[in-house]
Amino acid sequence: MNDQGNARQMNMWQYLREYGIPAAIGAVAATITQLVITGLYDALPPQLSWAIIGGGAILAILLSHIAAIRAFISNHQKLLLGILVTLAGFSTSLAVAPALRGRPPCPAPTELRLVTAPENVPELRARAAQYAAANRIDGCPSLRMTVAAAPPPVHLQDAFANSWERLEDRRGQPYARLYDLQPDAWVATSSAAPAELREGGLRTLGRGGEDPLVGQDQLVLAMTERRREELDRLMKNPDVYPLSEVWDTLRTRMGMTIARPFPETSMSALLGTGDLYRGLGLSPAGYGRLEQELVTDGLGADTVSSLLCAFHRLSGDDAAGAARTVLLVPGHSVADFNAGRVDGCPGTGRGERLIAVRHHEFSTLDYRYVTVTWPGQPSQERRALVEGFGAWLRQHPLFPNVPVAGRAQPDVKELSALKKLLLDDLRPQLDLRLMVDLSGSADRPVRVRAAEALRGQSRILGPRDRVEVFGLSSPREGGPAELAPLASQSTRNQLGVAAAKIEDALFDRWDAPASWGVRLLGAGDEVVPAPALLLTDGRLFDNEDGDPAAAIEAALRETPSVSGLYVIVFGQNRCAVPKLEEAATPYACVPADGDAAGTVTRAVITMRGWR
Repeated sequence: MNDQGNARQMNMWQYLREYGIPAAIGAVAATITQLVITGLYDALPPQLSWAIIGGGAILAILLSHIAAIRAFISNHQKLLLGILVTLAGFSTSLAVAPALRGRPPCPAPTELRLVTAPENVPELRARAAQYAAANRIDGCPSLRMTVAAAPPPVHLQDAFANSWERLEDRRGQPYARLYDLQPDAWVATSSAAPAELREGGLRTLGRGGEDPLVGQDQLVLAMTERRREELDRLMKNPDVYPLSEVWDTLRTRMGMTIARPFPETSMSALLGTGDLYRGLGLSPAGYGRLEQELVTDGLGADTVSSLLCAFHRLSGDDAAGAARTVLLVPGHSVADFNAGRVDGCPGTGRGERLIAVRHHEFSTLDYRYVTVTWPGQPSQERRALVEGFGAWLRQHPLFPNVPVAGRAQPDVKELSALKKLLLDDLRPQLDLRLMVDLSGSADRPVRVRAAEALRGQSRILGPRDRVEVFGLSSPREGGPAELAPLASQSTRNQLGVAAAKIEDALFDRWDAPASWGVRLLGAGDEVVPAPALLLTDGRLFDNEDGDPAAAIEAALRETPSVSGLYVIVFGQNRCAVPKLEEAATPYACVPADGDAAGTVTRAVITMRGWR
């Protein structure tokens, strides 16, 4: 048996010498050949690669049947084994080199641009990423999906009608700039919004027909768990009661305040405001009182995301205040808050949780996918890509797990009338006095950002509103405060001139105390009290005599013609005097953060109630 086993081993070795070595050399040579032919880095189809390698091995075996070649192999086995090892190493290096140097560059993907309400951005961004990942070609991305926040409702008509450009007044000359991202598609919060734009003669949106439904949601009242339990004890199922009774229970029996974003800047807040006007059975005379209450009790937010973020800060700084606050928001935003998915506001969900209270009298939000066709972009291929994502999104809708308790939806006429009522009738005339810190330290953080933020208020200010700009400074360190007029009362069409005055001002003086700015502002012949907005880098608080908060409180108490002071701090992430404990006059102080124009917008709408 041992002799037979040894014989088999010898036969196997003989077979490998005669056929295996040539086959291996042929396969390696074929590998080298195909790598060289394809330029080292351009991949061949796998089937063709294996066919070339196999063909090289078979050809080498066939050639090994030639007597001269067999004899050469038999006499030079060590040499051939060395050559085989060398070739194997060489082919391995050729095969590995492309991997070490990276794959061949992918072609540039096609960018699709999408906009939606700020509170929907995280969900739409996740859906877009899922779609892009599923549409890779040969491992390369074929699409780059970019999602951004849409302009506020008051800007939509102009944005879509003017190729996403808005005109500003720059030193008396028109200046065009984009509303951020020019979209290929818009996910609207309600079908009434694109329908209203189309009825107004807009031809940019879609190609007619019904816009695909890509998600549903409903407005809810959100509150802390403890207050939700208290509401349960007073009315077990709020949805079976009229909305007016639920409202009365929250406001009167539980002492809650209701906060929602400003309807000028949030479509969901606009729809919710209409629900309240209708559900509470108010007469037109009562609309103004309710709107004043909502602005006063609100958290100064212009979007659902900023409202949730303001509530998060409130729950950290003032737990009792958070417990007294009810938020009017879309239902999915409650889940986003509890899961820490609020865009631009990290940390939510780790503290106070929100519970949604649903009621059938609140509007259903039927999210519609609206394609946008811009002049000069007639590409049928691009349009097919945009419509393809809409069809996919219809099958993979936004917020699929959010329950919807009602079917109330606004129509076009109702939405148009509500916007007109709010903007033309319920928003009081604003005579805003703007103070700009002209100290040297405020130059870099304040000058350009303050001017740009002021230019961005043209649609928030009404036709009757006026803005007057003053420069606040001191001629020397510790010297007297001076208030210099920079721009007389300007309309919303003259904001570019007022902004240019800020840009041209000399920021080369010393800080003047904010309290003295209030006193000087109220020293004229003003008859009707008006609010004041102060733009500063925040260092002027250090120049107050004694406690800054007490000094500002005293100045507001002694200056009745200043009906409120709103301070925006640029260049710092905090306010030295965030609030006043004893002041009867309204006061607010916020950092500008990254959105100076949005911060000024919130200030403008808040100060309308400080007349």
